[in-house]
Amino acid sequence: MEKADLEMILNRVINEDPDTPSRVIALSAEDLDRSLDELEVDSLAKAEMIAILDDQYEVDISDAEAAKFATPRDILDFVTTRAEQGAR
Repeated sequence: MEKADLEMILNRVINEDPDTPSRVIALSAEDLDRSLDELEVDSLAKAEMIAILDDQYEVDISDAEAAKFATPRDILDFVTTRAEQGAR
């Protein structure tokens, strides 16, 4: 998983209408370590993101694992590691 992939997913889940987004997340190096709350990713968006990650990257993410996702870097590291392990 690349940073651009996560940006696309985050932008998809935070905007009700993807054709006219109300805001756009572009992850700078500093943003990778900002909390999802600081990036204004709410709990519903987080849940949608987990479902997309599960489907798109074929990784099972438990509620306990998802609760540990505090920053975009946490998500990137988790998905990348799981995908490399071929864990499902």
